Amino acid sequence: MNKFLALLTAVLMLLSLAACGGGENTPTDPPKVPEQTNGQKEPASPTQNTSDPSLTVHENAFFTVAYNEKDGWTLSEEDYYFDSDGGYATLCILDEAGDVVIDVTIEAELDDPESFREELDYYEVDMMAYVAGEVETTDIGGQPMLLVDQGSDRYFYGRNEAAGVTYNIYACQWEDPRVPALVASITCTASGTDNIEPPWPWDGEPFSSENLSAAVGTYTVSATFLPMSQSLTTFETFNHDVEVIGDKVYLLSDYLLYEYALEDSGLTLLREIPLDDEYDFVESANGAMVLSSFMNPVIGHDGDSILYSYDGPDKFAVAPDGTWGISWFYDGDACEKYTFQDGGLVGQSFPFPEMKSVSHLCIDDSYIYVSGTPADDGDHQVCVYDHSGNLQLELCGDPTSSFGLGSVTFTAKTANGFLAMDGNMREVVLWAADGTWLGAVEDGDLFGTYYPWFATGDVMDDGSILVVMTEDRADGSAMEAIAFKLSIS
Repeated sequence: MNKFLALLTAVLMLLSLAACGGGENTPTDPPKVPEQTNGQKEPASPTQNTSDPSLTVHENAFFTVAYNEKDGWTLSEEDYYFDSDGGYATLCILDEAGDVVIDVTIEAELDDPESFREELDYYEVDMMAYVAGEVETTDIGGQPMLLVDQGSDRYFYGRNEAAGVTYNIYACQWEDPRVPALVASITCTASGTDNIEPPWPWDGEPFSSENLSAAVGTYTVSATFLPMSQSLTTFETFNHDVEVIGDKVYLLSDYLLYEYALEDSGLTLLREIPLDDEYDFVESANGAMVLSSFMNPVIGHDGDSILYSYDGPDKFAVAPDGTWGISWFYDGDACEKYTFQDGGLVGQSFPFPEMKSVSHLCIDDSYIYVSGTPADDGDHQVCVYDHSGNLQLELCGDPTSSFGLGSVTFTAKTANGFLAMDGNMREVVLWAADGTWLGAVEDGDLFGTYYPWFATGDVMDDGSILVVMTEDRADGSAMEAIAFKLSIS
């Protein structure tokens, strides 16, 4: 699952519970504005319902809701906001002290369908079944909505594709009869009809690129596109990792582990390997995979079964000989070295005092590469250490530019120096063996991409580098995880 989305949803629900007192490719054309929203201003104060004077009506260009103030419902000017792109209204019931004990929030937003589709993915709704009308929905004011039962609360979400409007309803204390009655009074009124949605992922056009090369100083960096036998769409921009073991590629994406055959024609999917927990970091040791993540045990996996499971490390970068590794999460002073011995992992403090924070760490047969923010709060850089933890080099941004490195997500030794993938800057960067800046090449010139995120990489047996990035499709149908083989001559 997408942890960021999970965290965002959890925060929204915690806010609701607190209120209840319970504690870049070129996209397709943007959705057309629904007819009622042209020139939409903040709505006037709620008015009496002429057909039922006991009810007060809030009306805007996207929905209406009727409520009985005698039941305790209030809607103050501070609790709603709308403009031409949508907004929200939060109806509350207060206790005698004026604190919120029940609330219902209705949101409507004129936007592209990505957030709605991501919700489908997060709640594990079969998208193809949904499109085919085979998923049960609840009609709320003329809009089919999906329901998430969250105990005493309910969350409804749905999309009016013709209008390009996504609806979300957060209803607290559903067991109170006033709450379902209020939700039943909602009428969804967005009526635009000319919005054109991007294709669904299975109907979209997968990413493709020619094999390209670019000069960096006196060197030529070449990229070979490695198409996947089945395109791997994702809603997760960042959390992907890859490990090459011989002629097999193991790709950790959306916390799922895929095994591919590495062939001249690309990556052929062999199988998905089930995992009991969510992992976001994969290494290898002695021909087997080592998987780690924050708050989960480190496991060894041979592709068929778990070989071991050890508590202790967070994200765990393993040395090539498989006898030790470095545990890291954020603080450079909090890193630890763990050694495989006596049927377990034995840890000791292994700080990197030159680094205030660590955004990525990897190990090869000569060095430990630590990227992040230096102790002096200077620009992002990569500190290169020997295996004893002694600083050897500092790899920094272009000294002639006011722009430094952005966020290095992978560093490797080359035959003539060092290479890094800069995720934020979307650049492949080269340095000489003494750390001298050689230059950088932008993603579009080397990969034919528009605005990818450089997620990860791994050095292959022939010295070339397999890199994985995420990129939005040109037709807006999905984000994909894509792979390239990098070489330098």
